[in-house]
Amino acid sequence: MEGRSEIKEKLTNYEWLLDRLYKKVPPRSGSTEYKIPEPQVIRIGSQTIIRNFRDVSEKLKREPQLVAKYLQKELATAGSYDSSSGQLILNVKVSKRVISQFLNIFFKNYVRCPTCGSVDTRLEKRGKTWILICEACGAEQPVKPF
Repeated sequence: MEGRSEIKEKLTNYEWLLDRLYKKVPPRSGSTEYKIPEPQVIRIGSQTIIRNFRDVSEKLKREPQLVAKYLQKELATAGSYDSSSGQLILNVKVSKRVISQFLNIFFKNYVRCPTCGSVDTRLEKRGKTWILICEACGAEQPVKPF
């Protein structure tokens, strides 16, 4: 009979510990569907201007300069970010569809946590390595530099 009471006590403690754990773990934020605003693209001559670039970057929860650097590298072009107007000027003709595809790739690789799928993440540079740190689950994942 003594064995059963010990098991019952451990089960009670386990359930108490589990409840305690669930109280400490932050709830998942947002839904599984995450919409990036559609870029407003204007092409003038050989330049492409993304008018709502600041809004897109804020939705991605990343600094506009960082997202601009990524797009410039992927498109193999120069460009400039105008912080007063929130526009990104790229020195290449590119379609809205291509920009949207690159923004979705950026979101998948540099925003969404590969472990839990949360968007509550941040990028941190350690030496030459970029690390994606999840605020929800605590996972740390090295990502490809850009």
